[in-house]
Amino acid sequence: MKIIIESLKDAAAFFEETLSALPERDGLAHDLAVADGRRPAYPAVCIRYLADPADTSVAPPHWIPPTLQIGDSPEDRLAAEIVNLLQPLDLCNPVSSTLGVDMGPGTLVTCWGIPLNPETENSPAYTLSLDALLDLPMPAVRTAGLMPGMLDRIAFLQDALPPRFRIGMPDTQGPFNLLHAMVGDEVFLAPYEAPDRFREAMTRITDFWIEACALLDAAIGSERRAPFDRFRRIAECSVNLVSRSFYEEHILPHDRRIAEHFGALHIHPCSGPHVFHATLDHLPVAVSEAGWIERTAAGAISVEEALVATAGRDIVLMIGQELPPGAEEETIRRDLACAADHPRITFAYTGMHWRRCDSPIIRALHERLDAYWAG
Repeated sequence: MKIIIESLKDAAAFFEETLSALPERDGLAHDLAVADGRRPAYPAVCIRYLADPADTSVAPPHWIPPTLQIGDSPEDRLAAEIVNLLQPLDLCNPVSSTLGVDMGPGTLVTCWGIPLNPETENSPAYTLSLDALLDLPMPAVRTAGLMPGMLDRIAFLQDALPPRFRIGMPDTQGPFNLLHAMVGDEVFLAPYEAPDRFREAMTRITDFWIEACALLDAAIGSERRAPFDRFRRIAECSVNLVSRSFYEEHILPHDRRIAEHFGALHIHPCSGPHVFHATLDHLPVAVSEAGWIERTAAGAISVEEALVATAGRDIVLMIGQELPPGAEEETIRRDLACAADHPRITFAYTGMHWRRCDSPIIRALHERLDAYWAG
């Protein structure tokens, strides 16, 4: 039967009905269980093929979206967003109930007046010198950059949708990532050539970061918060380009200020083993990430090493791995088996050798993994 969506109410009802019929794909239920330390009823494994712009291969669809017969009002566009949230069902992947409000990693950079370049995945359009950055006035949190639009979007989502739909915290990165994005590679020499200026810049960015995150989190509220957004997330991608001692001397003091303000943290180590261990050793980590990635700046922290390091601590481990060709199922089963002793695990994988035409392989793999978890 052909399904027609004509309104936001239709879209929300269709979303709820679809996931009610497919509880094994309900990402919100899974994440709530993991965040609370309970073993989920279903594994909610996410398996993807490589997103390659040159991939022109095709595969028969598994999930057919409904037909949208809507206009172009804000409510109509939101209805289309909600239907699009269900697109992971085509690969039998879990469905998130969280709607975003930001423009990716460059979101807070805009608060210093630096525009984003949409042709480079919304990275900063240019960089400033450290001195030029420090000559700028401290941004006003409520009115700087993308902040007003994000606050308006949060209010709109709260008014337009029931609490089943969560509102994701923006990608606020972390103080060092933001400084690197704004001044470029000068960030690596400044601690030695201009230590006071570097410290001033990091302090100002951290001050703004704390105030902005507190404002956004309060606007979202606990009822609409995504499960893992109860922990402030610091992305440490650029720390992979420096040593552990550099991190501990020049960056950690600012991360500690964040922890002192917010408590438990979600750390994105961007694969780096030294980043994973340094943050784990010095900060109140509640969520961290691990998994084998072939091409990284500083190696990749394995799931096995991460589980040993976090043993005895109530830490959510988000697995994000590339799948070795020929050992895809074996790799995922090995990780799923760990959940018997470590229920606070999430599972996400990418087959770098797979393309769109391999979708049937991924769907069949999901069926076997669901049976393995249930058995």
